[in-house]
Amino acid sequence: METNAFGRRRRVQGALLGLVALAAVVAPASPAGAATAVGRFTTLPAGESAGYDIYGVALLSRTSSGTSGRVVVVGLEPGTSYAAHLHNAPCGAANPGGGHYQNVPNSGTTPPNELWFSTTGNPLTGIAANRGGVAIGRGSADWVARPEAQSVVIHALVNNNFGGGPKIACADLS
Repeated sequence: METNAFGRRRRVQGALLGLVALAAVVAPASPAGAATAVGRFTTLPAGESAGYDIYGVALLSRTSSGTSGRVVVVGLEPGTSYAAHLHNAPCGAANPGGGHYQNVPNSGTTPPNELWFSTTGNPLTGIAANRGGVAIGRGSADWVARPEAQSVVIHALVNNNFGGGPKIACADLS
């Protein structure tokens, strides 16, 4: 049995890819005109500085009736919650991910004007890492995200502020 970090990461990545493949098979067919974007999480400089090695996937589906998404994030601190939001710029921007994507710009910094991901179904609780450091979350909105919704960003929490904190990981949606 592999016990080093590289071997563990390979096993977790394999399991993660298996989950994504399974989700694609068992998920209901997308309605006509639906668009789905997929991105892979990478660790941002603030995350690297804090000792994280984060990876995973983000899926975002736009249909005529709204926007929904899922995230699977690996490499988080077990038992810890994180903020995860739809953002308005790509991960490689000078400010990775830019700011929070808002349905109506400058009209509120929380749901329902923003799409936040959650483990519990309550977007204000964020995503929670299990004892293996894996977090799975969902989010949805009754509006259709415009093309400037370009990434999903994971934030470490400061003083339990789910609105944001240091950006530790990002997934470009393409």
